[in-house]
Amino acid sequence: LAAGCRFPCLEPLLPHLKSVLSPEDACSLLEIFFTEPGESAGSSHSPYVLSPVLRRSAVLDPIKPRPTSPALLATMLWCAAHTANGRLYYIPGSRARIVDHLYCLVMSLLQRLDPDNWRRVNGGWQLENDCVSALDAGDPDRARRTFGTGPTPTVDDVLTFVILTIVISGGEYKSDCLKWWNKALRLIKHFGFHQDPLRTGQPKRGSLQIIEEQEEQRRAFWLVYALDRHLAVSHNRAVYLLDAECKVLTPLPESCWQRLHAFTADTLPSRTYGPPTVISGTGLFEYFLPLMSILGDIIEFRLWRHHPRLKFDEHAVVRDIDIALTNCHQSVSEWLREVGQTANASRPSSTTPRAEVTMAYASYIIKVLFVMLYGEWDATSMLENHGDWITSAQFSECASHSIAAAQQISYVLSIDPELSFMPYLVGIYLFHGSLVLLLFAERMPLVGPNPSVEEACEVIIRAH
Repeated sequence: LAAGCRFPCLEPLLPHLKSVLSPEDACSLLEIFFTEPGESAGSSHSPYVLSPVLRRSAVLDPIKPRPTSPALLATMLWCAAHTANGRLYYIPGSRARIVDHLYCLVMSLLQRLDPDNWRRVNGGWQLENDCVSALDAGDPDRARRTFGTGPTPTVDDVLTFVILTIVISGGEYKSDCLKWWNKALRLIKHFGFHQDPLRTGQPKRGSLQIIEEQEEQRRAFWLVYALDRHLAVSHNRAVYLLDAECKVLTPLPESCWQRLHAFTADTLPSRTYGPPTVISGTGLFEYFLPLMSILGDIIEFRLWRHHPRLKFDEHAVVRDIDIALTNCHQSVSEWLREVGQTANASRPSSTTPRAEVTMAYASYIIKVLFVMLYGEWDATSMLENHGDWITSAQFSECASHSIAAAQQISYVLSIDPELSFMPYLVGIYLFHGSLVLLLFAERMPLVGPNPSVEEACEVIIRAH
């Protein structure tokens, strides 16, 4: 093991990092990637890590680490380097240099892993890049290498593409993320991760490695599923992974997953197939995945409602989604009661229990989903007031939920003043939750002041 390197999994990368990162710095970045938000006071968490998917103890094991692709490890370092703190990053230009070096390393390591870089020929596979190299060398007729086998992608490649998608979508050139996102979606379908394989019996005792591999695949799928809904509303498009296709067991509870070694196949919690719609914990798959399941229903409902030919019972669908949201909100209160939390406690963010912060955000997003169910998504058409929406019962529902959402974000700000718990995700919900308040603000000079609306607008301005 190289001097200063605490994690053997990084050994293959160290020769490529010598010019920009010491082994100690590389290990620190990997630790940051696996740090949970609010794990400890002063801890550095990457806002782009929604869920590591892989078990921290497995990857960082000092004796027998999980075999992890160098491309994925380099992508983890690249992700963490965007927001890491430390003297290394205080030097002007150093962060940009490190991030750029790591990105180039990721692209180099992905060259032979990405199926899009290969083509089939008689007798094997060829790299598309060889054609470019031959042209650059001025010898387009040069014989190209033919390989007996082509790319053999793994779950690590799915996670690599997902991390690239998240970080790029959170940057300046957001639309560039779609290239990597489409690769992740295609691999999910290629592997069949959206459908659990049929098994004739329970996993054998002691087959912990098989259980872990299967759970990694499920968690990779559910992360992509949740992001599919989030990116769909962010980019105003349809969802790609349909609920009818998702015949996958729900993920294990986070506490169980991180302590998998303490369980056997017979003692693992029972689970159901398909997307969950109630909140059951503080892990991403326990609180955010159910919200995205219902968001997917809202997105599909809106697309159907604007279909030029096909009609359906809108009121019945709205009622069903409303019931799902109500049950989801009720599950927050039930879970808080079970763990003995008090939703009205008010403490500084650094000492606020993870459960309180998580459920505060979940409650806020639920209220925003109510707004999205009953409201308009386009500010311009809403302000122009074409049609009778403003005089409808839907507008009344939308307005009341929008004010309730503003009150909830005020509570969130009281326990997380910087909105640091989930900064990558929360922005689009702040936008949709405050959209109808624009209409109130625009019409206030005509209808007179409204203290509730004024307070809601002030809170939203603070949140932004």
